[in-house]
Amino acid sequence: MKIKLPKIVMLIFILCSICLTSCTYEKNNSTLSKFNKIKFKLIWQNKIGKNNISFKKLKPFYSKGFLYLANKNGFIYCINIKTGKIIWSINLINKSCFFSSCKYEYLTAGPIISNNYLYVGNKQGKIFAINIKNKSVVWEQNIFNEILSNFIIRKNILLVHSMDDILQGLDKNNGKILWTAHLGHSNILSIRGLSDPVLFFDNVIIGSDNGLISSRVVTNGFLVWEQSLLRMNSNKNFININDIDIQPIIYKGIVYVSSYNGNFMAINLSTGDIIWEKIYFTHKNFIINNNVIYLIDPLNRIFALNAKNGKLIWIIDEFKNNKIDNLFIYNKKIFFTNNKGFLYWIDPKEGIFLGNKKIDKYKINYILVIKNKLVVQNIYNKIYLFKILTIS
Repeated sequence: MKIKLPKIVMLIFILCSICLTSCTYEKNNSTLSKFNKIKFKLIWQNKIGKNNISFKKLKPFYSKGFLYLANKNGFIYCINIKTGKIIWSINLINKSCFFSSCKYEYLTAGPIISNNYLYVGNKQGKIFAINIKNKSVVWEQNIFNEILSNFIIRKNILLVHSMDDILQGLDKNNGKILWTAHLGHSNILSIRGLSDPVLFFDNVIIGSDNGLISSRVVTNGFLVWEQSLLRMNSNKNFININDIDIQPIIYKGIVYVSSYNGNFMAINLSTGDIIWEKIYFTHKNFIINNNVIYLIDPLNRIFALNAKNGKLIWIIDEFKNNKIDNLFIYNKKIFFTNNKGFLYWIDPKEGIFLGNKKIDKYKINYILVIKNKLVVQNIYNKIYLFKILTIS
């Protein structure tokens, strides 16, 4: 038997339902109210060179009010950080080369600055030192192979990681090769790319294409310790690619490192002993903050891990239809980009979406944080400077 409710009862029921729905919506979106707490003011934008796609390792470098950038076509630019105007530029590629012959001179690493010298490296394995005061090339040095790793400098020594897993220390003042260390034989199956070195006092921590991570003395390249991230083949990893292409991170006396095969380790910085070992696949640089590791896996999911034991805290997968990258932390929020020019930010404790900003229509190649400003570079070498405004 059907029961007919009076109209007034039905009306009350509908109004209550609407009210409940509205309340639920506000509750579920309470975190989105934080969206307006961050705004971005565009200060300037500029373009360096033609529409060539930038190499990932060609990162902007900031020093004393100036931004230094390189594009793969051999140009170095100095830009006033306040105005975005190009102060000077130079071309390092031989002007006599034509068409395909020039591709072997493409810049692939740098720039980095120490005192008044700027350093870049190219596909041929040549390093240039440039005086930023008069734009002159101070010295050039040929090393073993293509440079696909960023430089670091310690005690007047320029450290260079080149293909075939060669680590070298050069005198930064004259380019003289002081020492050479072979990091082991690379596997036949290897990904094109190299791990950036990381410094800890007078030691350098470096990963290699054969799945080894080592600690070496900066002044002579001598081995302190070595640890293997090799892992046997499995059903999920039928091709055993053991490259360590991600820069290791040193945090509270522990080295955190990941290999292409999914091996993720926490290693004692002093001894090289394994503290914990987990399987987390990531092929992009990860970050650590407040004892939490944040990484992006190949499915574009973001993982939060306990840095003390490697246990999973949370996963978010709502960005899996985007190619996301460039994790960084600012103002207690996790930021990252996608391949459509968006910048996103989420809550680091729960992984809840907080907001986004459309920067460009193309993929963002790199982001540099300078205090409350963001330098954004897309894959076609367009540069933006944004001021981050925090709304109370």
